[in-house]
Amino acid sequence: MIDGDSGPLAVSDISVTEVVLAAARGHALRRGDRPALIDPGRELGFARFAATVPAAASGLRRLGVRAGDVAAVHLTGAGDLALAVHALTAAGAVPMPLPPDGAVDDLAVMMTESGARFLLTAGETGPDGVSGPAAASLAATERSYVRQVFSFGDVPAATPFGRLVQAGASAGPAGTFPMPSPDPLRDLALRLSGPVEEITHADRLADLYHLGGTVGIAEGDVLVCCGLDCAAPTWIGLVDLCLTQGATFAGVPGQDAAALLDAIRRHRATAAVVTPAKLRALTFDHGSVAVPGVRLLVTGTPSPEVVQACRVRHGWTVSALG
Repeated sequence: MIDGDSGPLAVSDISVTEVVLAAARGHALRRGDRPALIDPGRELGFARFAATVPAAASGLRRLGVRAGDVAAVHLTGAGDLALAVHALTAAGAVPMPLPPDGAVDDLAVMMTESGARFLLTAGETGPDGVSGPAAASLAATERSYVRQVFSFGDVPAATPFGRLVQAGASAGPAGTFPMPSPDPLRDLALRLSGPVEEITHADRLADLYHLGGTVGIAEGDVLVCCGLDCAAPTWIGLVDLCLTQGATFAGVPGQDAAALLDAIRRHRATAAVVTPAKLRALTFDHGSVAVPGVRLLVTGTPSPEVVQACRVRHGWTVSALG
């Protein structure tokens, strides 16, 4: 049981998106639309997340997405990623996260081998054209089966995500275009490439429960994390864990230790995800940080000497992410 106000959930009759949406709605009712997901220059509250996902899912269905379709997802922001993944699964499609820093050739192979028909990406345009993740993934679509692109931000020839939400909302007061009923034990909630792995809703729920027991995130916590520091299923799972537990997930745009330290200070974080190398850098290459009680969740096996030094220098605890 993830949310304290929810009863036990039977895996056989609920999807991971239904679990996350129900919890987000509950937190919004109790605490208002406080920040759930934070990225540079953008915050997404629990209420807005819970309202946007069903409308976007309905919009996806109205614009041609069907149950079982594979959709490539090339995003770097935690808020965009959560909206995209859950809107796709609510529409019956299968999100396939692409590596944010993937090369065009590699992305094209992943899209082609999966048979992806849709792409959700983000980017900005300037004098020299498209920048951001969209530059590589759009180029890769030319060598794939992708025929429709949805975007966060300004991407040429793409359907803006906001238009999906509008299209879904036009189907009724809450975007009630008919949605498929998933079989959580058989239907996929995530597809990975390199190597290929297919993850059902039941798998995602089990992973979410496992993360909840390992990480110990609770309502009011603030978790900071760079998406490049952990595998895509873990990154998505941590975002979902914060949404279900009423915590705040803050994405870190930079991959160096200085960017993580800045995020810890700025958001008054209670927990942060680090690699063993980043843990060493935080411990020895920076002065003390006036944010007490931070729990560092390490993605690998750290040196015991570094763990002890971090506790002495910063007063922070260190534990394995899972």
